[in-house]
Amino acid sequence: MMGQLKASNTSAGFSLVELLIAMLLGLTLTLGVIEIYVGSATTEHTQEARLRIQENARFALSFMGNEMRMAGYLGCLSSMEGAAANNTLDGPPNTLQPETGVQGWEADGTAPGEISNSVADVGTIPSTNSEWSTSAAGAGFVMPAVQAVPNSDIVRIWGAIGNPGQVTDVDNSGSAPVIEVEGAAGIQDDDILIISDCEQVDIVQACSISGNPASTADITLSTGCSPGNSSTAHVGSRAPAEVVRLEGVLYYVGKRGNVASNPPTLFRVPLASNGTLGTPEELIEGVESMQLLYGVNVDQDLRATVDAYVTADNVTDWDEVISIRMSLLLLSPEDGTVPEPRPYTFNGVSYSGGGGNGSLPPDDRIRRVFTNTISLRNRALGT
Repeated sequence: MMGQLKASNTSAGFSLVELLIAMLLGLTLTLGVIEIYVGSATTEHTQEARLRIQENARFALSFMGNEMRMAGYLGCLSSMEGAAANNTLDGPPNTLQPETGVQGWEADGTAPGEISNSVADVGTIPSTNSEWSTSAAGAGFVMPAVQAVPNSDIVRIWGAIGNPGQVTDVDNSGSAPVIEVEGAAGIQDDDILIISDCEQVDIVQACSISGNPASTADITLSTGCSPGNSSTAHVGSRAPAEVVRLEGVLYYVGKRGNVASNPPTLFRVPLASNGTLGTPEELIEGVESMQLLYGVNVDQDLRATVDAYVTADNVTDWDEVISIRMSLLLLSPEDGTVPEPRPYTFNGVSYSGGGGNGSLPPDDRIRRVFTNTISLRNRALGT
């Protein structure tokens, strides 16, 4: 009995050394699991940010590209210069220049190879500031005042929207011209319209509509709207012709609520028929900079090929612009997306992602550059 008890007493547990080793192994295993989890979470967070940036860029390039392609639309007169259009509008404001098609403003110091693109905690300023300029050819361009981020270009596009209708009759005999249209769904009072018969183009305003433009309607081009048509307005186009609505849109980089600490955002602003600003629309968040180059056909050759890509302040004739090269720098709105600053190149300038790149502060955001060249469909067709 005593022998058995003695044998039982000698069945000892783990020693202190063994316990310490077991605890160390367990702690090591736990730390490994935690490290794998943190690494997986970081990778997933980074991948999600990359996918979000790519999705945003694809949407922005597609949306803007569709509108830019229609810039300068003059019906079947794709090669007709804007100055030759018959603009019947009565003293329109200097922000309403639909015959121009494309108007651009270059941000100061952002030519290729010169840009310092930091917008972290940078406040917005009025677009009428001397920060933006255009060429001598665009000296008459007046931009409506928006609150924009410095170091990013601004562009305004005039183009057709909706489907064209058919002009079946033009009557210039009364006190105001009247056009009869069919199948022009979407036309409303005060809309700016383009009428074209392939020999003449008229820019007019629909002051009153009787009937249904989707089927058959008479549109009076009188002085009774804003800005209205000239009292001596005369429509040069002859039936059969086509009619389509015209819209102006301004693109710029701003910040939500004009709060400096908010992420930069690409804004789109439609212009009302009287040239005033509509409500700014937030198109894409996280667009740090938009840089634009304009492809000009200087020699006006029959093939309508680009001779050079220049900044807005170097365009000698805006009627010669037949394409737009757009570069967008997108970033993840949240800091800490990557473990450490990542290098990148934008607009001919290389950045380490850390400090020392002009005014660019170090941060841990993902940045990607997206570039697309958009051909102005109605100008690139040739004569």
